[in-house]
Amino acid sequence: MVTAMLSDLDPVAVILVSSGTKGNRLLFRYPYFEEPPSNHKSSKVAITNPYAIKIAENFQDLKKGKSITTFIKDGSLTGFADKTLANFLVAKSELCGKKFSVKIDDVRFVGFPMSLTQLSKETNLQNSLNSRLQNILAINVVFALRANIAESVTNCYHELAQQIAVAIAHEEKRCLYLSKEAKIMMAAFEEASVTGDEDTVSPLKQIIHNSNLAKELMSVFDNLVKSGQVLFFLNQWVEINFCLLHKIHANVPGGVLLETFYRFLTYVRPYHAILLTKPEQELLSSLPLDGCPSLSRLIKLTTPVKNLKILALETDLSITQIYQLVCHMVYWGFAILIYPMCQANQYVLSPSADTAVDSKLSQEFHTSFPELHLVVEMSRFSYPSRMHECLDVEPIANTALMDKVNQVVVWMLRHRILNQLHTYVNLLPSSKKEFQTNPNMCHSTISSTHSSSSSVQVVEESYLSILMEDPTTSNLDRATSMSDVASVNSEESGGQSTTQYTSQLSKSPSHEANSDCSILPEDLKLQWRMQDNLLNELKPGVKAAILRCPAAKNFEDLTLFAKLVPYFNGKHHLEEIMFYENLTRSQLVTLLEKFKDVLILSSHEAISTTLI
Repeated sequence: MVTAMLSDLDPVAVILVSSGTKGNRLLFRYPYFEEPPSNHKSSKVAITNPYAIKIAENFQDLKKGKSITTFIKDGSLTGFADKTLANFLVAKSELCGKKFSVKIDDVRFVGFPMSLTQLSKETNLQNSLNSRLQNILAINVVFALRANIAESVTNCYHELAQQIAVAIAHEEKRCLYLSKEAKIMMAAFEEASVTGDEDTVSPLKQIIHNSNLAKELMSVFDNLVKSGQVLFFLNQWVEINFCLLHKIHANVPGGVLLETFYRFLTYVRPYHAILLTKPEQELLSSLPLDGCPSLSRLIKLTTPVKNLKILALETDLSITQIYQLVCHMVYWGFAILIYPMCQANQYVLSPSADTAVDSKLSQEFHTSFPELHLVVEMSRFSYPSRMHECLDVEPIANTALMDKVNQVVVWMLRHRILNQLHTYVNLLPSSKKEFQTNPNMCHSTISSTHSSSSSVQVVEESYLSILMEDPTTSNLDRATSMSDVASVNSEESGGQSTTQYTSQLSKSPSHEANSDCSILPEDLKLQWRMQDNLLNELKPGVKAAILRCPAAKNFEDLTLFAKLVPYFNGKHHLEEIMFYENLTRSQLVTLLEKFKDVLILSSHEAISTTLI
């Protein structure tokens, strides 16, 4: 299924056409398709009624289920004569410098026509060059694609066609590159026409053998079909670099869109690591001679256990430069984004993994690990498990076996067979009933001594008073308050309801007293106020639920919890919290366990490491 989808992304032909004083010419097309001779035309004449009306498009045949005309056979373009292609693929001068797209049945032709008449206007060229411009006025590099291909893929081929067309125009201006190559191509066609050879394949074979431009276009087509990557120097001078993102990242679940991929690249963080998709030496050899030295240094120092922050220190680069290099490598398919490998990592089998026993990946895995079977290794991660939980031995007992397991996990991550699970935290009270049993616990009133009508003003009570009112959630044995202010207000108001509310308001930390009417220490009252203010940004119900947790009695735990509350929205996993807050896993897990009554933990893949 995946192979079929990948083949749909491949071009069916690459075509080079030109227009000039001698008319429109097809200079080169690849691949060439040798159609076997047939007597289809004569048989059709025998059964055709000469008195029947010719219909340009017979919709009755389509309704009967007859096959629709197709111009693609065995992945190659067929059914178009060279003259036909030259006539409708050459664009007018008004369309030069713009994207070119023509759809005919099941084939879409995309290109980028370039006008060569502007070269004489930009620079003072020699007379020989001016005479040459009268022969070739415009060119068009065209890719023939399947008509049902996505628009984003079509835009990618437009970009590649533009790169090649601009490079050819540049080389034509610099050293008459196109004129020399076009002369070789047209000579091959003229030689075939003089000899009376109707075979259209033989001149194309001769062109590939003699023309350097034809070899470069053929290499472009073959690389697109093979890997989706094109990297070479046209005429050994102008660099052409292109990668078909949809094919390189075809293993990503659901496919990849350009806009989505660019957005995912912004998710790269310092705690991430990269895993090379190819051997180190192979990547280094594929880099151009004038490639960035920083990129070579990064490739040499990269390991699955180093995050980007450590790589920035070891390569002596800024973290911004590391981001740029990593995004470049991920875009080109040279690396994938992962979290640094460690014993605590949890992995599960990817839903898009090919579990067939005789799959292509199984054969590659057997080549790398002859004594192991891919299906058996995948079965170890059918359920979420850590790296060494699937084994019956302790990691320290057999280090050689652990190294082998690490290599297997790396191989499976590289081929996107495994997905890493991360733990996310959501803040949620356990029950709402705890905060609705007594309406007086949330509000209190005081009487206004300056109002003749003895009006009642409602104010919000301190949430710390809620804590201290419930002896099961507080470690302080509090007695009834003896506040003089409250007693004066009570006598002046004379209202029964006012007395009830002022007795609750008197439990503010600033008026706390022991049973012997002695005022509590100021440092203890200050600690209460600080505890009360730590969670002010939360909703009343959530704040009250947190303060009811037994761990809230410890000021240090409560302070750390309040510091981590912004992360508890289900968007930040534990590894991210550990990195930004400089915490160890044991510290974070212990804190979450203490406040488990108001937390919900969930495990799933991270978007950044799953899609890129």
